Amino acid sequence: MSGSSLAKTFDDVAGIPKRHPKRKLPPPFSIRFTEEERARLNRDAGKLSLSAYIRQRLFGNAVTRRKRRYRRKQKLPPLDRQIIARLLGTFGQSELATSMIAIALAAQSGALPVTPELSEKLDAACDDIREMRIALIVALGVKPESSE
Repeated sequence: MSGSSLAKTFDDVAGIPKRHPKRKLPPPFSIRFTEEERARLNRDAGKLSLSAYIRQRLFGNAVTRRKRRYRRKQKLPPLDRQIIARLLGTFGQSELATSMIAIALAAQSGALPVTPELSEKLDAACDDIREMRIALIVALGVKPESSE
């Protein structure tokens, strides 16, 4: 299984919504205020955002609701950090790294005939292992160490 198909399969199984292409939005309008003007706007806006307050003051009752830029996030199953941490620990203690090193040494010494097909499968396996590790680290909210 290649790296990109693994990611697609994981996203499908996990129920992660597909990303939409970026939509072109109108450019923002920029205006500068003095510190006093800005303080007054903040005070007068109350609980409204400055943008909503200014739109309301400019257009009064004719303010049209803007389309939502983002859809509500799909409800995902609750994250069990303990299980994910245990999976990451088991992954780290597995013999995967040792096995991959043994395969590499066997290939270098000539004990394992390396065909283009085998080389492709080994590269795909390494990519899949890397993706699984990163997915577990991201799920835990831990910053992955830079590998490059």
